[in-house]
Amino acid sequence: MEEVAHLEDVRRTLARLVAEGRIGQTGAFFHLLGRERISRTRREREKISAQKWQRAHRLSRLLRFFPWVRAVFLTGAVAAGNAEEKSDLDFLVVTRKNRVWLTRLFSYLLFTLLGVRRRREQKVAPDRVCLNMFLAETALVVPEEERNLFTAHEVALARPLWAKDYLHLRFLGENTWVRDFLPNLAVPEIKIPARPASSILRRGIDLVLSGADLFLHQLQLLYMARHRTRETVERQRVLFHPVDLAHQVLAAYRVKLYSEMHRNPIFKR
Repeated sequence: MEEVAHLEDVRRTLARLVAEGRIGQTGAFFHLLGRERISRTRREREKISAQKWQRAHRLSRLLRFFPWVRAVFLTGAVAAGNAEEKSDLDFLVVTRKNRVWLTRLFSYLLFTLLGVRRRREQKVAPDRVCLNMFLAETALVVPEEERNLFTAHEVALARPLWAKDYLHLRFLGENTWVRDFLPNLAVPEIKIPARPASSILRRGIDLVLSGADLFLHQLQLLYMARHRTRETVERQRVLFHPVDLAHQVLAAYRVKLYSEMHRNPIFKR
């Protein structure tokens, strides 16, 4: 794990670098030399993100009508406060075990009927809901082979629109590995198991709904067969990312970092 940077140390270092003329400061923002305009861009995008957040929150509450939905998170540019006018609303929906595919079908139908769902063929869909991630509450842990700086950033920036039984804390608590990449992130040490059905009737209903979910899993796999690229479509986990965005972003990050380290005087000893 990387060493944690303390806030006061960061402030002192930034102040020294500004005084030495090695980085710039515009208002409350610090930036590399010659990049003053990005502070204005950040303020504009934070304002847009705040407006889109309100819409996302209203739409997410519709999923409360499904009793097995446990939480809805906002991800992507809006969650990061970096949205543009054309940005859509990326939802991560968490369900009870064996309810992922049932939830996917019903939420797709609901948001389609309301005319607010982003469709596959739409390249740009401002303020439309993109239902691209579904997780069962028993599958919150990111697999080891998918852990990298990009994924850690996505986990850290997933913002709960609403959550039951502290599930937003459980999500971070189940993914303490993110501190290997983001050591300053406060991760709660919380382990709360999913609650089992408590009565014979509830267990019976659970069995019926689990069977329906399994059937819908197979049915939707058949429907998606001709569209499949690199999506994750497991029993308890659905991630629709046809483009390997993590690879693209990390590759661009490494190129940018290498370039800055050899061009900018802040990195020169």
